[in-house]
Amino acid sequence: MRLVTFALAVVLALCGCAAFPTAPARVDFADGLDARAVFAQSLAAHGGDLRQYDGDINLSTDGRWYRAIQRIQPVVTDAAFRVTSQERYRPRDGVYAVAHAGPGGRKQVLRTRDRLAIHYNGVPEADPVKRRATAMTNDAFRLFHFGPTFVAERATSMVRLPDAREGGRTYRRVLATLAPGFGEAASDDVVLWIDAETARLFRVHMTLNGFETTQGAHVDTTFLAYRQVGPYLLPTRFHERVRGPLRITAHEWWTTGIDLDRGWTDADVSGPALAGRAAAPAAALPADAR
Repeated sequence: MRLVTFALAVVLALCGCAAFPTAPARVDFADGLDARAVFAQSLAAHGGDLRQYDGDINLSTDGRWYRAIQRIQPVVTDAAFRVTSQERYRPRDGVYAVAHAGPGGRKQVLRTRDRLAIHYNGVPEADPVKRRATAMTNDAFRLFHFGPTFVAERATSMVRLPDAREGGRTYRRVLATLAPGFGEAASDDVVLWIDAETARLFRVHMTLNGFETTQGAHVDTTFLAYRQVGPYLLPTRFHERVRGPLRITAHEWWTTGIDLDRGWTDADVSGPALAGRAAAPAAALPADAR
């Protein structure tokens, strides 16, 4: 009975699927701004390009995966390990380390411009399927947490789409092609929803070409809250949905801690666990700021 109910839910979800947006032949905008100008405003509203920041950013997060997405994409969600996280990011050279934890134990990921290292409960992971899925999700979460900078680094083209209205607000939309894409994808497309009044990034809608079971799928993540962290504006609450080929809620998570400039080294984030100045949890945010 459970399998029948689940299959019915999937069929109903498939009936509501939508295609990923494509570039129109031509659209004229009353504000006179092209895609690059709209994106530049958003990048500035978030404090500018993080790659110019000569320091490190440290986050902690917590969240929940929805049951349907765990069943449909068990390798991608990796929900036995990816519940809470400690994230260490050094923007100037792209070093991004994440210590995940969940009911299955601990998963440690180090992603640099030329290296991917994964450990499960202290044991190195060599399985190519798990490595492809991890590379894709690790890149995707760098987009979610540090969005404008990730796009600035990888976008090869941008085109402006017609504006959208939601919740009484107008959003300028920019379709960017990223190369490389997420993980091992040669390219991916991302639609940025940018608030017309504040220039804040409200949503990213993206393809996922970097893993065999997500090719042809597209998801969006909406940023529900922000916090000023030094010179930068960072999102702190996230809601992720699958938009095609089916429509389901997938994941929600929130930032529980942030701090800057510990001065951790490559060695501190290169082992099976965070060490040295990278080890301590990110400084906790007040409960009402999460």
